[in-house]
Formats: sequence, structure tokens, C-alpha cells
Amino acid sequence: MVTEFLNLLGMQFKMIKAYLPVFVFFSVMFPLGVMLVFGYVAVSSLTPYIVSGTITFYISIGVLTSVAQSIAFERSKGRFSLMVSTGIPKELYAISIALSNGISTLIVVPVILILGHYLLHVEVRSVPLLVVSLLSSIFMGSMLGMTLGLGIRNIYAVNQYSSIISFVLSFFAPVYFPPTLIPLPYRFLTLIEPTTYVSQALYYSFIGSPESLVWTLGILVFGAFFVLLNRYVLANE
Repeated sequence: MVTEFLNLLGMQFKMIKAYLPVFVFFSVMFPLGVMLVFGYVAVSSLTPYIVSGTITFYISIGVLTSVAQSIAFERSKGRFSLMVSTGIPKELYAISIALSNGISTLIVVPVILILGHYLLHVEVRSVPLLVVSLLSSIFMGSMLGMTLGLGIRNIYAVNQYSSIISFVLSFFAPVYFPPTLIPLPYRFLTLIEPTTYVSQALYYSFIGSPESLVWTLGILVFGAFFVLLNRYVLANE
């Protein structure tokens, strides 16, 4: 089972190489532009949010969208059914797609951190907290993308909804700024958006606060919910 899973991951990474030019552009030039635009108009106390928000944006776009659309593409081309017919469990194949897209996003994170350090002078004060929050966030984003890719049958609908949801979660949640800037009656609504937890967990890891773990726990709760939802969808296919 382990060998099959590793082979599946290897196959998915080989497919990602086809998108290398686009990947390079969005890995370097896009985060550079985002931090230049947002960073120089923000007060210095909020610059860590610019970096954490940019990473959150990439987790939303790079993980949620790519996982959902990859799974939808595999299903539309019949590759998903073909792999399952060879004896590979459908859960294992779906997870391999989710993880391969999620892990590739980790390559972008060091670039964003380096740009954040030199452009905005943001330092990471707790690497362990950062790693924990990153891994849990990518896990949650992968499972949400997997839910969309498995739950929506039409590939065009998956492409549309995954893009809309990822942008909504990036810009209609307190990602680039603290939740305290939102009026109190509406602040509670941000707690139902998973990207709020991602951005907060990353921000508090930058400043070295253990409060990052509290937000990370929220991320894991969302991730566990999507795992259960995925199991239900796969069981009823």
C-alpha cells in the first residue's frame, strides 16, 4: 500500500512539471507584486499580516483550487475510474492528488518569507509554530479542494466554484488585516471562514506567540470536517 501511494505521488509530481512556466511566474513575480502593492501602503505594525495574508492566498489558490480542478479533470477524463479499476483504492488516489498539489505549494512559501524579510522586514520568530500552522493549513486546504472536486460532478462547475470560493476566502475574510478591524457584529462571521484561522495562525507564528496553536486547532477542526465529508461522498459514489 505504501509503495502504491508513493508511486501515485510520483506520477502526480511528473504531471505538475507541465505547468512549470506558470508555476515559476506565480511563485516569484506574483507574490513580489502583491507584497509591493499591499506592503508599502500598510502601517508597519500590519506588515506581518501582508506576509501571512499572501501565504494564505497561495494556500487558497494554490491548494484549494488546484486540488479541486485536478480531481475534477481526472474524473472527467476517466483516469480516476481507470486507476480505481486497477485495484487502487479511490480514497488513496484522491489523497495522492490532494497531497501532491498541497506539497508543491510549500515551495512557494520560502520565496514569500524571503521577500517579506527583505521588502517588509518581517521576521519569523518561531519556526516550529510556522511549520505546524503551514502543514495544518495545507492539509485543510487540500481536503476542502478534495470536497469540491469529488462533490461536484461537472468539471466546468468545479473550475468556476473553486475559483470563486478561493478568492472569496482570500479577500472577504480578515486575511491581510486583523479581525479586530471588522465591526463587532460582523466579526463573528469571520469565524466560519477557514482562511481566518490560517492567516491568524501564521501571523502569531511570525511574532512567536503560542496563540498560533489555538488558531491551528481551529484549522484542524475544519480539516477533520472536510475529511469526514469526503469519506461520505466517496462512500456514496
